[in-house]
Amino acid sequence: MVSRLILASAVLGTVLGLACVHGGFVPQPTLLDVERIQAIEPGLSLEELQAGRAAYVQRCSGCHPVHGPAEYRGDQWPGLLARMEREKKIRIPEHDRALMERYLMAFSSTAPKADAGMGGPGIGGSEAPSALR
Repeated sequence: MVSRLILASAVLGTVLGLACVHGGFVPQPTLLDVERIQAIEPGLSLEELQAGRAAYVQRCSGCHPVHGPAEYRGDQWPGLLARMEREKKIRIPEHDRALMERYLMAFSSTAPKADAGMGGPGIGGSEAPSALR
């Protein structure tokens, strides 16, 4: 009985610990993501998405658990980053900030989704390029 209680406590502690450390789901970009986002972000490269993710995780996880990009709309991310700079008195270099914004918008809740029916990337119905911003 006592061993079950200890095991349950250990499992719960591990789950809570991982939830606090990780925060939201922060996906690794792939070539499919680059293809999916090309219609609204022409010229965006896999390297830029990877650098944006790395900058986001590095700069934001030092203060709080990172949010998954899909937790917000694409047009909300620039304001959220600006608010963090203003309220927490931090300075994000412009190059890093631009990479972070592009990554976060590419994986936001309003980003184009892969077209599952066609087996390839696509923009759903009425989504327009302004949907990310």
